[in-house]
Amino acid sequence: MDEERESGITFGEICRLIGKRIWLVLAIAAGVTVLAVVLFALVFNPLTTYYSMDFELVYPTSSTQQYPDGTPFSYRNIISLSTLEAAKAKDERLADVDVATMLREDHISVSASTDEDTVTDSATVTYTLTVKGSYFRDEDTAQLFIRCVADAAVDDIMERAASLSYGISSETFNGNNFEARLDLLAEEYATLLETYDMWIATYSAGYRVTYLEDGASITRSLSDLCADVYGLYVEGVRSALAEECESSGFGLLYGEDDEMVVAEAINDRVSQLQGRYQEYENILAELYAALAQMGQGETQSGAATLSATAATDGGISIDPTIEQRIAYYTEQMAVIANQLGDRVEGSSGEGTLTVANAQAFANKLNGYFTALNQAAETLKNVTTAIYQQNTFAEFAAQNADSSGDTNIVLVAIAAFVLSFLVAAIVVCSTQYSRQRRALAGGQAPQEGQAPKDEGSA
Repeated sequence: MDEERESGITFGEICRLIGKRIWLVLAIAAGVTVLAVVLFALVFNPLTTYYSMDFELVYPTSSTQQYPDGTPFSYRNIISLSTLEAAKAKDERLADVDVATMLREDHISVSASTDEDTVTDSATVTYTLTVKGSYFRDEDTAQLFIRCVADAAVDDIMERAASLSYGISSETFNGNNFEARLDLLAEEYATLLETYDMWIATYSAGYRVTYLEDGASITRSLSDLCADVYGLYVEGVRSALAEECESSGFGLLYGEDDEMVVAEAINDRVSQLQGRYQEYENILAELYAALAQMGQGETQSGAATLSATAATDGGISIDPTIEQRIAYYTEQMAVIANQLGDRVEGSSGEGTLTVANAQAFANKLNGYFTALNQAAETLKNVTTAIYQQNTFAEFAAQNADSSGDTNIVLVAIAAFVLSFLVAAIVVCSTQYSRQRRALAGGQAPQEGQAPKDEGSA
């Protein structure tokens, strides 16, 4: 194939001109390639690259998507400012990461996807955390940050577990009357058993927990721990205390820790019961009178008196028989008489409602309060240990995925090819111009220069 001249130079001459300066062309191409690679690797790529990693948060209540205290778990808390600050503090290599700007500019995001398991009827939630690369020195630092964020989320869950409280404060307990205290003890007892039942259902009755108590490490099974609580406040104990509280008249008393306060409360209660006893006596007199009138054929008059009496007393329904009313008020007066003793008639004799008896009953309640609160503290330690042993972040891969970046190899190839072509064109143009000037001046072409072509323009 003939080499045709185009614009005064043939392809062969171009190749000879490039060959003459090939090392210069290669040096220029190599330099431009290195510069392009450095710019893309250190400047352009970090501005457009995002790193992401997938992980699961495994913890005892993850299947129900709840925090230890029962509040709903929100995966967006994984990238809350407090969590990001905690993650940053985990490693000194992250000290310069501007998490506030990252969050404000939406350069960090988290998403959740759920994978339903039809075999176990449970769901696995996978979280994807994505961060912009410009905040980090390199990929390894970005990957470290993502792992630290996941670890900070784990720490948050364990801190919430450690802050749980199953007990009753002494202020709350002593701030209520005796009847309310019985209810508080029953509620605490039920809460302790329900929580142990939950842990047994989650793991097993034989699951052994190693927890700290009073500085000592203790290992026990959940079934043993639950059994300890069960014996503290069984149904028979609760019923006996409730009956004693009601029959002795302690239900509305406060202030058992101060004898003067208790004495004052009891005096007020005695006065109230004395008034009620007199009221019931009057009602009974009316009922017996009505019953006598009915026996004499004055049924209507007795019924009218009976209705008036019932309307003024909320303790009985409107239309019971006279005998039922008489039985009710007689029983109530007997209860009051048992509580007041001779004081029911204004004398000084004592019944069950006394300062000594009230304080003795309070001591009983305080004993159960102390025992249940100790069990509540143990449960808190057990719960904390369970979360510590079973809470972690599990990553799907060891390395982060990147997106939005430019392939450095392709950049290097493209930069080398383009820079080589440009350098070659420049070299050819320079050499050819020199040759033309030399020919125009009557000089013989030097070695490597193309001879003058008479047919050239």
